[in-house]
Amino acid sequence: MEKIIKNKKAGYTNNIEKLNGRTGLHGELLQGEAEFHRLDKDWDDLFTRAKDAPAYLSRPWIQTFIDRKHFKGNPCLIAVWFEKKLVALLPFSVHSHYGIRIGNPIGSTEPSYLGILLDPDYTGAITVVAEIWNRKKVAHVFHNKYLFSLDKATYKLITELSHQGFVYKSGYKRICHYIELGCSFNEYFRKFKSTKSRQTLQRKERKLYKNKELRLESYSGDELTSQITRRIAQIQKESWMKRRGAAVLEQPFYQNLLTNMAGSGLSSVWLMTIDGDDAAFAYTLITHGKLYYRWPAFKLKYESGLSIGQMLLMQIIRDACKENVLSFDFGIGDAEYKRFWANKTHSVSWVVAGRGLPGHIVVFCYRIAWWLAEHKQLFSLYRRFKKWCNLSHRRLFTKTG
Repeated sequence: MEKIIKNKKAGYTNNIEKLNGRTGLHGELLQGEAEFHRLDKDWDDLFTRAKDAPAYLSRPWIQTFIDRKHFKGNPCLIAVWFEKKLVALLPFSVHSHYGIRIGNPIGSTEPSYLGILLDPDYTGAITVVAEIWNRKKVAHVFHNKYLFSLDKATYKLITELSHQGFVYKSGYKRICHYIELGCSFNEYFRKFKSTKSRQTLQRKERKLYKNKELRLESYSGDELTSQITRRIAQIQKESWMKRRGAAVLEQPFYQNLLTNMAGSGLSSVWLMTIDGDDAAFAYTLITHGKLYYRWPAFKLKYESGLSIGQMLLMQIIRDACKENVLSFDFGIGDAEYKRFWANKTHSVSWVVAGRGLPGHIVVFCYRIAWWLAEHKQLFSLYRRFKKWCNLSHRRLFTKTG
């Protein structure tokens, strides 16, 4: 792949771009894993100030993808400083596809909310990021399939790129449910659940506690040990996620990810045991008063009649209210249980911005693909045609080979 900038030793910053007209703001394009570690303290400080940033832009989350090489291409950073204070950070990787350089936010191999990390007091830093991307010719395409609708900073970055000659297109919008809290559980329960629903849930909860020796435990920080992460991975292996090929938590990457987030105090695990047996769990990330609900699962042998997943979720919401959590995010995708508990929605879009002929071609291709996806009959014909082309190519290769 074409080099973006020359490799340099950690700490060497002679590629700093000073931007005229914004006194004190200057940016730099960095490449290589060492550069990510050089910014550890500044990154953590910026994340603390970026009150709207999701947990997926924290250093421990993204650093795990870097250290475990869980991405495609070369890792890069665009960092913007106000004097000596880091005020904006865009972590991404660049790979080449048929000679077209494509930049993706780090972490896109795991469904999340990705974009630019920004100190809200320095919104002008977004323009600096766009100018560096354009001036340094970082990549033909900026590609983000997890841009969520509440991320004003990253949307502004896309707008700034368009002002500098990029074309862009968004599509493939997916719904995300969340609960707006900031109240007691009883207030939330009375306001958003019917009398019948409340009575049904309370009856199920009493029945579960009455007929089973049930325990609910939560672990965070140093309590969230490798033993706990192995226990929840085993629950996932015995859950419906195994059928879907989504039981991933036993993999070294995910074990490392869970450990790193716990070590930074950004995550918790909720574990339900029944008669001494691990039955269900949910993993949560909590930052800036926002809770992100991830990887919930229960063993299939407890599927019938107990509603243990629902009971565990109700307890997590109850405790979130006690901890003054402002929002409870269920993540990307629709599901009946999400619709039941949520009282708000936002969305995640797939966004592509491109410059020059190569970038325009990529944006045009995505535009066509999303248009076809909206017209299911045409999309079906397209898939059949693509399959036929692949088969024909293989047959031709077999004959000529």
